Amino acid sequence: MKAMENAAKTQISVSEGHMDPQLRVLSNDGAGRSGIPSGISSLDQRLGGLDPGGVYLISGTPGPAKLVAALQFLHAGLAMGERVLFLTSIEAPGLLEVARAWGSVLDGAWEEGDLEILGFREDFEMRVLRSTEPEDALAELDRLVSEDVTRIAVDPGSMFLQGGGRSLLGRSFLEWARKQPATVCVTLSVDSAETLPSSAEWLVHATSGVFQIDRRSDGLYQVRINRSLPGSAGSDDPVILQLTPGLGLAEPDQSPSRRNSDRPAGDSDRVLLLSLGKTPSADMETWAKGAFTTEVMTEPLDAVTRLQGSSSFGCVLVHAPRQRLREALQACRAMRPLTGAAIVFASDDAIRSTDRVNLLEAGADDCLSGGVDFRELTTRIQQAVAAGGKPASPLEVVGPGSTPPVGGRVPSEAFKREAEQRAADHTLSVFGILRLSSPTLSPSELQKALSAEVRDEDGDMVTCTFDGCVVFLQGARWEAAQAFLTRFRTNLDKRFGRDSALRAEVMTHPAEKDQIRATLGRLNGPDAEPPIPADPGGPGGQEG
Repeated sequence: MKAMENAAKTQISVSEGHMDPQLRVLSNDGAGRSGIPSGISSLDQRLGGLDPGGVYLISGTPGPAKLVAALQFLHAGLAMGERVLFLTSIEAPGLLEVARAWGSVLDGAWEEGDLEILGFREDFEMRVLRSTEPEDALAELDRLVSEDVTRIAVDPGSMFLQGGGRSLLGRSFLEWARKQPATVCVTLSVDSAETLPSSAEWLVHATSGVFQIDRRSDGLYQVRINRSLPGSAGSDDPVILQLTPGLGLAEPDQSPSRRNSDRPAGDSDRVLLLSLGKTPSADMETWAKGAFTTEVMTEPLDAVTRLQGSSSFGCVLVHAPRQRLREALQACRAMRPLTGAAIVFASDDAIRSTDRVNLLEAGADDCLSGGVDFRELTTRIQQAVAAGGKPASPLEVVGPGSTPPVGGRVPSEAFKREAEQRAADHTLSVFGILRLSSPTLSPSELQKALSAEVRDEDGDMVTCTFDGCVVFLQGARWEAAQAFLTRFRTNLDKRFGRDSALRAEVMTHPAEKDQIRATLGRLNGPDAEPPIPADPGGPGGQEG
């Protein structure tokens, strides 16, 4: 947020009124309907505006464009004197800060009550998904929405729609949205901006329209308009937009280039394979050489040097095990500014959703993990090459003065303090906690074994007390925590050559925050013995 705000400061004064003079009720579209402005003038010119009282879905891959479109939709209504509402997972101060950075200044409207901001409770997702009557959440929402609200934005819409396949909650939410007199816009993150996943295709027919936002390789954005009505206006060519700090989504400063990128385009059949396994994967190398004209590198620096000397590659394929994700991430970040080729990451290991997001933000165009199928990988590479590699991000996500996360072996007091701080931070509040003990192994032996398994560079932590160890896995939900536990059991038995009889309890935040709070409370309880000091020379160790 700070990075976006700093980048936008010089343009905010220009942006505060950049949309207001253009906002108007648009002319009749020929079918007896009058459209209302969406906040994106190019889109309104194509469609004749949005249908009043309609329900619209804004879909796209992870990135700011969907949120910016939702903010401009509300800003357009406020500029016309309307009352609007935003249902979001972002705290109000942070939301207003992001809105300012992208050119939709909403502070005054919020202070005056014309903008209502509702927030999801941190455990909303798990409570609703586990509820036998998820419609109760919509009944509560209905009570909170004022009757005079004319526009409603929901971000992220996955809170209601992630079940796919016309889930009970998804159907109920869309039925609720259609009954509202207000016009509703909902955001939804998808793996591919070009097509909706099969589980979400029904949304095209259940909404007034779907806007699929995709970032092009030349840095511009294109919006594909998908409407269920045959022959609907605007469904052929995409609307081209530019996303600029302080101005948001608007018409490009100049006509988009006919080329996909200013960087030379490579041969779609040429692939640079960066293999980061302990030994090169024979299967992956054999397949790549058979399917494409492939060069193989085993060191990131060699791959970067090769790209500096050649622009002939259409794709860079990064193949890495879970243990070398950090190197893969750094390689993607280093290679992205050097090439217009698509960058595809593949791993035979299952990786966390946070890892996928980090790789995409570092410049990867696609990610495939957890038992790679070569037919799927071939299709993914072909699609990524056809779309063209994305440009390097102009914004620094992490500032130069940032510090690495606390990780590795830490004292119990520091473990508890850090876990509580992350639980209160909505960007870090998803994590897993494991309580481990063994009748055959001492806490000291457990701790040394865990230090080799946790990813301290990503903020994973481990601490021990008199009866066992507690592990913190940043970004791990239930499946990822269970996968970690399965791997650890196997490696533990191999390390000590006997059955460890490991006892384990797995908890995830925020779904089981009460149990996690109780676990953290026992770390420094009156019956707890001092934690076992970390080995100063051990991997990831800090002195306890």
